[in-house]
Amino acid sequence: MPTLSFDDINMHYEVYGSGPPIFLHHGLSSSCQGWYDHLPWLIKKYQIIIHDARGHGLTTAPAGDDRYSYEIMCDDLNRLLEHLGVEKAIIGGVSMGGAVCHTFALKYPQKVRALILSDTAGTRIPPRQSTVTREQVQSQLEERERVIREYGVVELGRYALASGLMPRQVLEDEKLQQDYLERCSRWSVNGAIYVSRFVFRTAVPGVERSKDLTMPTFIIIGEEDVTSGPGAEWLRDILPNRRYAFLKGVGHNTPRYKPEAWRKAVGDFLDDLEQGKDIRGEVVV
Repeated sequence: MPTLSFDDINMHYEVYGSGPPIFLHHGLSSSCQGWYDHLPWLIKKYQIIIHDARGHGLTTAPAGDDRYSYEIMCDDLNRLLEHLGVEKAIIGGVSMGGAVCHTFALKYPQKVRALILSDTAGTRIPPRQSTVTREQVQSQLEERERVIREYGVVELGRYALASGLMPRQVLEDEKLQQDYLERCSRWSVNGAIYVSRFVFRTAVPGVERSKDLTMPTFIIIGEEDVTSGPGAEWLRDILPNRRYAFLKGVGHNTPRYKPEAWRKAVGDFLDDLEQGKDIRGEVVV
């Protein structure tokens, strides 16, 4: 089981295939296993690098707010790429993972061949017509933490399902609900508390500099994703070298809940990138 150890962190990672390197970062509450269904088609042309971020999966989950942030996780990614001898790669992620990769592109642009931002809300732009106050967000976080500490992370998953806080596809499918609860069972208490705190409260550091990013960037957003949608539109409007994909009939976490459409959109982007085509434009899938 490959592990990169530094400070007091033991980071689990996996590498598959050969070819130009692609790093993929999972989202909040998930792990590298979230990418397994996409590996068969990706490894036909690429070397795929995945890992469990700190606080997730088989990687160490330290306690303390000062142990988690987008920048800390982006530096973890940099350590991993340096450990593997990867000087430049296509970097991509979903949700929280996309925000980590966005941070990486701002801090280490010379190491990013192309950027894939799927369902990413690291801009912290609120949903349109949102009436939720900062105090209400804080109250929701405190309630999440109470549930975690008293009953565990799986019960937090049940709480999210009962509150209707999951994508429509999950709420309508018992198998997807069970898959989600099983995923929660592999999430540590420290990760569920401390990672959630910064993800729900903070923006990508230096996000206002996004307009200066020049690498080919692919923005992917689901039609029903009211949380991440405004941030995706903002990035669409300011990035100079981007493609924007709008996936119909799906909400948050498009790689998991509309995998065929996500695969086609990403596959087309990668093919155009390899052929040296102009990747700019907008697509509906």
